[in-house]
Amino acid sequence: MIDVSDALARLVDQPLTWREEAAVEIADHLARSVGGVVDWDEEADEEWLSVLVRDARVAMVSTTLRLILAEERTSGDLEVLANGGTVILVPSFDAPVMHCDIAVLGRVFGEEEKLRELELETFSANDLWFATV
Repeated sequence: MIDVSDALARLVDQPLTWREEAAVEIADHLARSVGGVVDWDEEADEEWLSVLVRDARVAMVSTTLRLILAEERTSGDLEVLANGGTVILVPSFDAPVMHCDIAVLGRVFGEEEKLRELELETFSANDLWFATV
């Protein structure tokens, strides 16, 4: 299990954000590196850029938080790309391997009530995406 509570809490404790353009550049770079495409609905004010390979999410980049979630296989130079941001690696976006305190999730993503839909003991990166879009 991957407890992401501390990593996400640091995002709030040190409120560093990046420009939307930086997030787009990172997602584009990741997509090229894995032979994928970027999926993002900018008009809908979506806060995640998703990197898809054959319609499966393999990475997500926040448009506001300095946060990248990625499958372990995409880990090449993520720390450099994140430029001081937070990188969380998961074996798969479907694997329910993450855990986080609900209060931390609420502080980071807002709408704590909506986040209660997550199975907080173990959830996947895709579950987090669905709960926060």
